[in-house]
Amino acid sequence: MSNNIAEGSEYNNNRQFIRYLKIAKGSCAEVKSMLIVSKRLKLGDENKAEEIIILSREVSSNISNFIKYLSENIEKPNL
Repeated sequence: MSNNIAEGSEYNNNRQFIRYLKIAKGSCAEVKSMLIVSKRLKLGDENKAEEIIILSREVSSNISNFIKYLSENIEKPNL
């Protein structure tokens, strides 16, 4: 997830950066999904898994807010 954000930031282009932020958001969802599965299968500390699930929701929300901010501040082409 952080690698996607780092890679996208190197383009110096908000449209490309947003693309990579969306990929990072998807990666966050994958992590959350695997934690939910691990809890259901009782593979490890369920309390820790729940803590990380909550954090992943917060991270996903923050990424969404950042995408919204960048989307609102993209220069529009002159028509």
